[in-house]
Amino acid sequence: MRAIALDFGGHGLSEHRDSYGYSDYERDLLRVLDELDLDRVTVAGHSLGGYVALLAATRTDRIAPVLAIDVKSDWTDADAELASRTRDATQRVEAERTTLVDRLARTLPPIARDELELIAERSLERVEGGWRFRWDRRVLATEPVDPFAFLPDVKCPVKVIAGADSDVMPPEAARTFANAIPGATLELLDGIGHHVQLEAPDPVATAIRQLAGQK
Repeated sequence: MRAIALDFGGHGLSEHRDSYGYSDYERDLLRVLDELDLDRVTVAGHSLGGYVALLAATRTDRIAPVLAIDVKSDWTDADAELASRTRDATQRVEAERTTLVDRLARTLPPIARDELELIAERSLERVEGGWRFRWDRRVLATEPVDPFAFLPDVKCPVKVIAGADSDVMPPEAARTFANAIPGATLELLDGIGHHVQLEAPDPVATAIRQLAGQK
């Protein structure tokens, strides 16, 4: 099974840009399919990635099964305030790389040091005066979240996985989300938070293999 990891614009090693709408991310995904001449692919997306994968699946049949991992499905006043605050934000430069690695570690569940370093390699860059996070802080200035406008139009097989302890997709939200997608199944993982693929990699890998076999 061939695996491809996509960094959306403004994330990871991808370039920054001026627009970070859901349609922009959808084009990122479809461009990869075009450039690699891929069809009927299985797409696994975490959080924003799951939202975009499902949105794209309503517009093309080139996406077959989708694994949607802990996807946000509501829009709160706090979300709106964060979007407003980060619309013109930039990353702060730190003199020492370890300062940012430690900051990164505090945003993630406990993981092995080599795993943390692997994430840091894709997350940090050297600039004049020190180091900074690569990702564009303006990606946090998102559009309002409204998946229920398109979830009923998703026709491909879908599995939703959520951490039972997630504050992004708590169990009741996960059930409502999965029920809105025709034929979707739901797996809740006890003791797991939002970063499901880091906290429970084996169930995620199993789900991907199972969905890939449904094509």
